[in-house]
Amino acid sequence: MKECAVLDFLRQQAKAYVSGEEISKKLGVSRSAVWKEIQALRRLGYEIEAQPHLGYRLLTIPDKLFADELSADLGTKFIGREIYSYDELDSTNDAAFGLGEKGAKEGVCIFAEYQKKGRGRLGRSWVSPKGKNIILSVILRPVLLPHEVSKLTLACAVSVIKTIKKITGKNLGIKWPNDIYYENKKVGGILTEMSAESDRINFIVVGIGINLNAEPGELPPGSTSLKKITTRAIDRIGFGRELLRELEKDYLKLTNNRFDELVKDWEAFSITSGQRVVATLFGRKIEGLAVGIDKEGALWIRQDNGFQERIVAGDVEHLWSKNK
Repeated sequence: MKECAVLDFLRQQAKAYVSGEEISKKLGVSRSAVWKEIQALRRLGYEIEAQPHLGYRLLTIPDKLFADELSADLGTKFIGREIYSYDELDSTNDAAFGLGEKGAKEGVCIFAEYQKKGRGRLGRSWVSPKGKNIILSVILRPVLLPHEVSKLTLACAVSVIKTIKKITGKNLGIKWPNDIYYENKKVGGILTEMSAESDRINFIVVGIGINLNAEPGELPPGSTSLKKITTRAIDRIGFGRELLRELEKDYLKLTNNRFDELVKDWEAFSITSGQRVVATLFGRKIEGLAVGIDKEGALWIRQDNGFQERIVAGDVEHLWSKNK
C-alpha cells in the first residue's frame, strides 16, 4: 500500500474524522499499516489530526508540488495524467527531453521545486528560489511542421495569462514571443525545445517558469512575483492544476486548426504590439513599430522607412525598457 491510498481516503472526507478501522476495512489492510502510512504522510508535511474515538482527519497539505496533489481532481484528458515531481533537478526540460526520447506519452509533466541549471531562451539562465514558484515541463507530440513550433509557444503563453487571471484576477501581458510581464517587470517565461527531423516533429518539450511566491530579493533585477503583485501568497498546487487545464484547452485549439482564436487572445494580451521595439536577428538589428503577429505567430515590425519585416525568431527588446 502507498501513502496516496490513505491520503485519497482522507481527502474524500472533506476534513471530517474517519476511524482507522474504517480506513483499514476500505483499503483491505491492517490498522497498524494505516498508522504507518499516516506517519509517512506526516513526515512529508501533511497535517493530520488524530482524536481518540473519532479517528483521523486531514487538516492541511504541505506547500509542495507533489504529483498526487497536482493530479487530484485535475480533470484533464492527457496533460498531467502522468506527473513526475522532484525536489531538485538540473533542469525539468532536460528530464522531460530524456523521457521524450524514451517514448513517453503526450502530456507527461515534470515539476521541480528547484533547478540547478535552469535556463531560458537564447542561453540565458532562469533563476528561481527553492519551493516558491512553478517550474514545469510538458511533453507534447503535435502534428506540426518544425517551422510551426512558434505557434505552440504563443499558445502556451496565452494559457499562462489565462491561468493568472483566473487565480489572481490580475491582467498581465505577453512580451513577444514568450515572456510574461506586469508593469514592465518579468513574472514568467516559456522555453520550447524539440526533437525533430526536416519534415516532422518527434516531440516538443515546453518549459514554463512562473514567479508565484518569491520575494523581490530572491529574483533577478527587473523581475517580480504574483505574491508581490497581489500582496498575498499563491496556492501553488491550485495554480499548477489550473495551468495544466488551460494548457490542454489551448493546445487542443492549436491541434484542431483553431489557431486564429489563439492569435486573437494573444493580441488581446500583447504588450509588444503597438510598441517601438528593436529585434536582433542573426547579428542584424531591426528597429521600428511592432504591428502584431500573423496567422503563423510571426511578429511584424514596420521600420521608419515604411518597410515591414517578419520576425520568426530572435530577441525583441521594447525600447521603453532602456529608459527604465
